[in-house]
Amino acid sequence: MTHAPGTDSSAKDDSSRLEILTFTLEDKDAAGRQTLYGINVFKVKELVTLPRLVQKPNSHECAAGMANVRGIAVPVVNLQKYYGYCESSKQNILILTEFSGSTQGFIVNEVNTIIQLDWRDINQPPDVVTELTSVNHGSTLTGISILPDGDMLMLADLEKIISEVLGNGIDVIAETKLDKTTEHLKVFFADDSLVARKQISRILEKMGIEYQYAKDGQEALELLDEQAKLAAATGKPLSDTLNAIITDVEMPVMDGYRLTRSIKDDKRFNGIPVMMHSSLSAEQSRRLGEEAGVDAYLTKLQPKEFSDALNHLIVVPKSPSV
Repeated sequence: MTHAPGTDSSAKDDSSRLEILTFTLEDKDAAGRQTLYGINVFKVKELVTLPRLVQKPNSHECAAGMANVRGIAVPVVNLQKYYGYCESSKQNILILTEFSGSTQGFIVNEVNTIIQLDWRDINQPPDVVTELTSVNHGSTLTGISILPDGDMLMLADLEKIISEVLGNGIDVIAETKLDKTTEHLKVFFADDSLVARKQISRILEKMGIEYQYAKDGQEALELLDEQAKLAAATGKPLSDTLNAIITDVEMPVMDGYRLTRSIKDDKRFNGIPVMMHSSLSAEQSRRLGEEAGVDAYLTKLQPKEFSDALNHLIVVPKSPSV
């Protein structure tokens, strides 16, 4: 893997590592194998025995119903059914998660253990991953990692699954607008989630802002490096043509913290604000973002707050002198 200028492939810090709760959705096959899935422990609220579920009419076929967890109604997704696995007698564990301030539950077969990985050990899922497993994962993965024992760990795009199954899609509301009175604004953003990229694109289009995006931090840094070189060739700062950078936190290969530090440590990006935009709403995540140098930290995805923050951060290009 190549590293763009500004990266330090040997750097070690707590924010570059993540703890992943691993789980399975199927019983072991005749050879004793199972497909292993994972989720960032920062998004896990708790594990509970699956309570009685109340069905909701006209729901998605993979919406298992509503669970009452200490007086709170929690929508539940049957991940085993979503991925087309055969029903399992062990399917009685509910992983309660928090995404963007809301709580959901995912029914799984078994919870295994918590492992630590570096974001650089997680890669974009290739098309062949579908051929290596018994189910069609399509575009529902954000990353894969080969573990020391040779097992393949798959990180599900739970934001996409939540949006698809529970209908929590984001509408770009009328209040989403561009306050600046200038044209030709451009934003660069990085996000590994397909649904998040679509939502951000819709907001920026609604605001009338041109954009370019990347699917992980490493790709983002490489594309930004290209833009910086082009700007240098013209003798003008990149901030004249790029008005803001938006990054997710959780991304394969390079996470948002390392991407932000690389940008802030590179003088070519001076004057370009960085907004961190993540489904991780914990205070620790916000603190790590601030330590990395972000100019704003937002929880996904609230269009009004998103556009307000971007309007506040955007540096309007100066009119060329006559």
